[in-house]
Amino acid sequence: MGGPVEILPFLYLGSAYHAARRDMLDALGITALLNVSSDCPNHFEGHYQYKCIPVEDNHKADISSWFMEAIEYIDAVKDCRGRVLVHSQAGISRSATICLAYLMMKKRVRLEEAFEFVKQRRSIISPNFSFMGQLLQFESQVLA
Repeated sequence: MGGPVEILPFLYLGSAYHAARRDMLDALGITALLNVSSDCPNHFEGHYQYKCIPVEDNHKADISSWFMEAIEYIDAVKDCRGRVLVHSQAGISRSATICLAYLMMKKRVRLEEAFEFVKQRRSIISPNFSFMGQLLQFESQVLA
């Protein structure tokens, strides 16, 4: 199963399994979680800071409407010298999409470059087709 992967020194990507393992979270110095699902519980309210983005992993879901809020949340954690775990059920589609949007916005990189960067760290990422389309649209806004 492995642990969550470090995308940036303050940004980690993982699954619901990782989010339920307090030992893992504490070992990584995680202070906050960004739960990108509508059905994963927040196990340790009161111990960590939580933010929920209730998005389903399907082609109808509009995840891009959450991009700016998610990016601001990650930055707020970073500004407090915290570390945030972005997770969804499997850590493959929804949470990966948020991490990609963050990298594109903050590092001013194209989707292709962000995707390779994250895939090197978590090889199983695979945002659904619709999310990839929303990321491409976001890329044109960010790099305009």
